[in-house]
Amino acid sequence: MTTIEDAKKLPDSPGVYLMKDKDDNVIYVGKASSLRERVSQYFREQGSPKTRMLVQNIEGLDYIVTGNEVEALVLESNLIKEHRPRYNVRLRDDKAYPFIKITNEDYPRICIARRREQDGAQYFGPYPSSKAVRELIRMASGFGIRRCKKKLPCPPCLNYHIKQCAAPCLGEVTKEEYLDIIRNVTDFLKGKRSQLIQSLKDEMARLSGGQEYEAAARTRDQVNALEELSERQRVNAPGKKEQDVIAYAISGSIGSIQVFHISEGKLKGRETFSVNTAGSDEAEVLSSFIKQHYQDIEPPQEIIIRIEIEDEAILRWLKEKETKPKTPKNKVENGLMNLAEENARLLLTMKMAAESKGKNEALLDLRKALNLPAAPTLIEAFDISNISGTNATGSLVAFTNGEPDKKNYRMFRIKTIEGADDFAMMGEVVGRAYSRRKEEGKKMPDLVLVDGGKGQLNAALSAISRIGLKLNTAALAKEFEYIFLPERETPVILPKDSPALQLLQRIRDEAHRFALGYHRKLRGKKLRESALDGIAGIGEKKKQALLRHFGSVEKLKEARVSEIGKVPGMRKKDADAVYRYFHNP
Repeated sequence: MTTIEDAKKLPDSPGVYLMKDKDDNVIYVGKASSLRERVSQYFREQGSPKTRMLVQNIEGLDYIVTGNEVEALVLESNLIKEHRPRYNVRLRDDKAYPFIKITNEDYPRICIARRREQDGAQYFGPYPSSKAVRELIRMASGFGIRRCKKKLPCPPCLNYHIKQCAAPCLGEVTKEEYLDIIRNVTDFLKGKRSQLIQSLKDEMARLSGGQEYEAAARTRDQVNALEELSERQRVNAPGKKEQDVIAYAISGSIGSIQVFHISEGKLKGRETFSVNTAGSDEAEVLSSFIKQHYQDIEPPQEIIIRIEIEDEAILRWLKEKETKPKTPKNKVENGLMNLAEENARLLLTMKMAAESKGKNEALLDLRKALNLPAAPTLIEAFDISNISGTNATGSLVAFTNGEPDKKNYRMFRIKTIEGADDFAMMGEVVGRAYSRRKEEGKKMPDLVLVDGGKGQLNAALSAISRIGLKLNTAALAKEFEYIFLPERETPVILPKDSPALQLLQRIRDEAHRFALGYHRKLRGKKLRESALDGIAGIGEKKKQALLRHFGSVEKLKEARVSEIGKVPGMRKKDADAVYRYFHNP
C-alpha cells in the first residue's frame, strides 16, 4: 500500500500526479505546484469520506513534472479525459480549453472554438483562460480582421465604427490587402509578440505618468493577456498525428528514458524505462531502445528524438512500419522534448540517490552480518566454469562501493588441474590472482567472495594463506543462499529481502556470468577448430585463417574451391584438400 513515505519521495516541482489501484488503474488525477507537498497532504489530513476512501485504495503513484502550473492545469484536463478516473469530477459536457480560430473563407474571421475541426481553418492553442483569449481576439481585431458572422457584402457593424475591422463588407479593402492583415494576425498569434509587449509596457508607463489611469489600466490588461498567452504550452501540440517523444538522461552505466505519447495534439500519458547502458554512447542507447520498444507494439506515425538515427537498418525498419523519426522542428516540439528531458533527468537523479542510499545500507548491513572491521568498499568475487573438467576457466569480478568495476575484471584458464576438481581450480585461480597482486604491491580487497560452499571457501583460504596474506573471505552457496565464513561451523542465514544478501547475490551472479562467457568462448573456439583437424596439410595457422575469413565452419562448407583459394596463406592444393574434405569424405 502507498504511504506518506512514498509521497515524500516525489519531487518538489509543479506537475500532475496519477493515483492507481491494485490493478494499476488510474483512479485519480490531480495537479500541484509542489507534487511532494500536495500528495503528502492526502496522507496527513483526514479530509472528506471520499478522500479517505481514495487514500485507502491507492496502491501506486505516477507523476509528470511540468514547467509551471499552467502546463499542469492543461495536462490534468487531458489525462482526466483519457483515463476517466473514478474519484475525479468529470463535466458532462466534456468542456475543453478554448482555441483561437481563423476561418477558412474568402475574407476569414477570428473567433473562439472549443475543439479543433477538420475544416481547413487555422487553430491556435488551446489556452487555459477564456478571458485572456477574448482579450487577445479583441487586440487582434486592431489589425482589422473581422469578427462578425454576416454574409458579405452587408452593412457595417459596430466594429467598423470603433476601428476594430477593415470592413471587407463595404469593399473598402482589397482581398490582397485583407490577406496581408491575416498574415499579420497569424504572426501575432504564433508568438511573435515580445516587441509588442515591451511597446505596450512603455505605453502603459507613459499613460500612468500622464495620470491617464483608465487608459493605462486598459493597456495593462492587454499586457497581462499577452503574457498569459505567451506561456509555453508544452503539453499540447498542433496536428492530428500520433507521436511519441523519446527523451533520455544517462549517467555512467545507468540511464532513464521517458516516452511521451501525443495523440490528436495532446499529451495523453507517458512511460518510463530504466536502462543499463553497458558503456554505450547516446546514439547506441537510443537505437537499441527503439528496436526493443517497438518490436512488439505498433509505433506511431512520428517519433520525435533529440539526435538523428544513423543506423540504416533501423531507418528502413521504421519506414516499413510507416513511422518517421525526426528531431524537434518547432517551438512546440522543442517544448515537448524539453519537458520529457526534464522528467528523464529528474527520474535518473532520484534513481541514483535511491541506489546510492541502498548500496550504502547494503554495505553497512554486510559489515554487520559478516562481522567485518569496516564496510567492504572493494569486494572481489571468484567463480569456476567447466564441463567435466574440459576448457575450465575462472573469473574475478570487482565491485567498488556496490558498483561493477569492469576495468578490474580478470579471466583465467585453468593450467595445473586435470579433471573436474572445482575445489582445486578455485584454489589455483585465487592463488594466481593474489600472488601477482602482492608482487605488484596493489590494493587488496576488503572482502573476497567465492561461489560455493565450505569446500570452495577452504580452497580459497589455503591459497591466500600460502602466499602469506590474510583476507576477509566468505562463500555464498547457491542452493539455499547460505553464507559460509572461516572458523564458523554454521552458515550465516540472511532474510531474502536483506540488502546485504541481495548485494552478494548480484556480485556472485556477475562472477558466474563472466566465467561462463569466457568458458563458452574457449569451448566454441575448440569445437570450430576441431572440425578442421582431419584435413591433411592444414595446420593451426591455416585453420584460424579459414575461420577468420568465412566466420564459421558452415559457411566454409558452402564455399567453392576458388573462394577457399582466396584466403591468405592458402595454396591451390590446400583449397582442393579443404573442399574434398567436406564434399568427398
